[in-house]
Amino acid sequence: MHPISHQNVNKMKKRVLFIALASALVSTMMAQEVEHRKEVYVIKAGKASGINTATPVEQKEIGKAVMEFMYDYKYLTDTTDVSQTETDRMTLQVTYGMSKFTSFRAMQIDSLIRVSTAEQIRANPDSYIGGETFSIFKNYPQGRFTVIDKVSTDWFLYEEDIPTQEWTLTDETCEILGYECKSAVCDFRGRRWTAFYTDSVPVADGPWKFGGLPGFIMQVYDEGHQYEFTCVGINSKADRAITIPEVPFNKTTRPKFYATKLRFDTDPFAYMMNVNGVNVQVKGADGQPRTDITQPRTLQYDYIERDWK
Repeated sequence: MHPISHQNVNKMKKRVLFIALASALVSTMMAQEVEHRKEVYVIKAGKASGINTATPVEQKEIGKAVMEFMYDYKYLTDTTDVSQTETDRMTLQVTYGMSKFTSFRAMQIDSLIRVSTAEQIRANPDSYIGGETFSIFKNYPQGRFTVIDKVSTDWFLYEEDIPTQEWTLTDETCEILGYECKSAVCDFRGRRWTAFYTDSVPVADGPWKFGGLPGFIMQVYDEGHQYEFTCVGINSKADRAITIPEVPFNKTTRPKFYATKLRFDTDPFAYMMNVNGVNVQVKGADGQPRTDITQPRTLQYDYIERDWK
């Protein structure tokens, strides 16, 4: 098996692949042929920000994990229909004084691309897409959070002070993965959150941007369960590298990032044309252009942080 070359990737990008369009745009999920000029795009159901260009990204090692925690991340893509739920497997890598929360699926895809040929990717494109694009680095740099994410093919990075979460402890308890967990609630960035944490794990951390409790957060969800993180596995002997992509980041702020993300999510085709210079045409099974699909749309969900506007 020969590793994929940049030349083969560029040739592959000029050919037809599949785009999975948001269920909010079409009545049922379908695969459509896409003609484009230079890039490979995949728009995930319900969240147009899910883009993968099938190109391996070089990674810079910034630490070595000593523990890893696997989470199931669930979120609604239509707040009027609880059946419209997306899921991803996330991993929290913890080392001394720092942690990284990222998509395990995306990590697997990146590794797979590095050992695949262009022909293999063309033959089975679905195997090379998926996974959340964001990563959150806590206490990196020291005393700060670093958040990276993609909008279309563009990488964005913003830093913020470690946020304060004013938890109120409650009497509710439950058991997760055999650990007895206590409960706490807080209001954070526009949502009311409930967390279950344990003091039996020697780490004071949690998924996404959560922390600040006297123990490790095993589960956290917002009121209405629009967003939910549940720990499903613990590796106490991890040694995987903690990495950050070596890419030209667009450095921004949290509000400006969300504004850009909203612009893309509500009108991805206009964004790709105006910002990325990509003219995308979607064709139906009859070979005729589907102009109805390329129209702007209204999101049927709120972002996990509601206070950015």
